[in-house]
Amino acid sequence: MSRPRSLILAALGVVVVLAAALGIRWAGLERRSLAQSVRPPLARFDKPAPPARVALPIRVDVPKLPCWSCPDSEKWPVRFRTDLGLLAPLGDGPANAALWLKDFAKLDGTRAPEAEAAMKRRIEGPGDFGLVLPPDDPLLKEAEPWADQATMRFYPDVWAAEGASTPIPNLLVSLSFAKSWAARAASVPDAPTAVEDCRRAIRWGRLLRQEDATLIQDLVGLASIRIGAEQLYALAARRGDQPLMLAAAIVQGEAAPQRLRTAELLTRVAIQAAEKDPVTDRKVDDVISVAKTSPDRRFRNEAIVMLGFARFMSSSAQCKKAENTLAELKASPDAFVAGNARWALKLRRGDLGRFSDGKI
Repeated sequence: MSRPRSLILAALGVVVVLAAALGIRWAGLERRSLAQSVRPPLARFDKPAPPARVALPIRVDVPKLPCWSCPDSEKWPVRFRTDLGLLAPLGDGPANAALWLKDFAKLDGTRAPEAEAAMKRRIEGPGDFGLVLPPDDPLLKEAEPWADQATMRFYPDVWAAEGASTPIPNLLVSLSFAKSWAARAASVPDAPTAVEDCRRAIRWGRLLRQEDATLIQDLVGLASIRIGAEQLYALAARRGDQPLMLAAAIVQGEAAPQRLRTAELLTRVAIQAAEKDPVTDRKVDDVISVAKTSPDRRFRNEAIVMLGFARFMSSSAQCKKAENTLAELKASPDAFVAGNARWALKLRRGDLGRFSDGKI
């Protein structure tokens, strides 16, 4: 199925637009504090991916179409309502795929130069896919068994929570894997491996979303799932598999509402470091509500970061409420939530200047 370039690039476009407003400042990561800059490189993970089995999808009746515009959806977690196992069950590999992927991180990864070289090897994909890795690229092949693992967990296995400076994996490389697998399927749609390539892209996206820790990683995972589902739909249409077509179409249809809901939640909690006027009481109360009650961990963590800034940009009463909330969350059994709350409580007014070039 030929697709407009705008649809393929939308994954990166949404990421870029929303990243400007995220609590985790990617530009700021390039200008780390002295304490962060002396952190030694992460130890390279030199073990191969252990063998894994990936079950075939269970053929069931076409799932019910989720109504993301219905009133009840306001209470839903921002996740797929459709069981993605219908398209791409996760593998059962026992390793943590994050231990391999973290080696390509821009700042700490021992294989960052390899990632940069791989991005330079990209070629124009079939149709309007844009730049993808060649079908036989060694790094793309190396990534395949890691997509068959059952777990991808960065925090605290690789990094700890550091509020707006929390390290992240190389998400450009991550998205390139998913696009490249789907593009390879589009290049040889009748190959026995084409469907598996699409399912691999979906599995990879599921792994990226699994931890629900940071907004930007979740968006890249969502984009990976959508890209894989789009190409799987094209293959199913080519083969006349109507149940698979419908299931893939439903999954595609769930991606846009999740992006929009993410943007809505982000706007709801966003605070600008350069804001001259104090943050309103209503805003602080709303951020506190998200930090304490959101069913999505990434939104809670985003709101926690915002509360750190609200301490210096709201009334004394609201500042006290924000600090009390952070003190409560500091005791959370979730190490990532607790770590971000500690970061927010340690934040000083003088730190605001480092985040004044846009929304935090």
